[in-house]
Amino acid sequence: MFGNFAQLARGSVRAFSTSGAAKNTITTFGEAAKNPSKLNRESKAATKKIKDIQTVKNVLHCNFKKNNTFLTLTKVLMDKNYPANHPGESFNEKVLYFLTLPQRIVISQSTGYLGFRKAQRGEYEASFQLSSHIFKNINEKRLLQDSGKLEIIVRGFGKGRKAFFDALKGKEGNGIREYISRLSDLTPIAFGGNRAPSRRRI
Repeated sequence: MFGNFAQLARGSVRAFSTSGAAKNTITTFGEAAKNPSKLNRESKAATKKIKDIQTVKNVLHCNFKKNNTFLTLTKVLMDKNYPANHPGESFNEKVLYFLTLPQRIVISQSTGYLGFRKAQRGEYEASFQLSSHIFKNINEKRLLQDSGKLEIIVRGFGKGRKAFFDALKGKEGNGIREYISRLSDLTPIAFGGNRAPSRRRI
């Protein structure tokens, strides 16, 4: 009699411990006690973030290498509602966002796009035609109208450097010079260090 009663008691305890409803209730209560922020997860997920993207400025990256010239136009984008859409971020994280705004590539071309091949890509004429082609596209598509500012960043001392500035100062640069707000030279200058790799041969 007592044996049957003990078996019945063990069975009832086992059934209660493995009960899905009781287990879910205890687990949910424990998680809520440890992490109260999880209670508002669904409400936060349901909150729709509204972005207000605007163009801060346009940046023209010019890379003048010995064998080629690369021109890339980008737009610096900023979300005006970023602080409101990210209330959990710290002050430093928000400042870092505005200091390192994302850029979107609009045009990226080299002299090879215009049909120049091999050693011709590093010559003056190739870079001049590429600069004129880029300036023409910018004027025709009115890519600088949204921000009204253009920053030019140059790198390298190839032959295309002089050709680019000649095109910018000539009639090809009409409609571009008016928007220039800043000109930067970010050419890296080697000082000491390891031996440089061998030059490329064409």
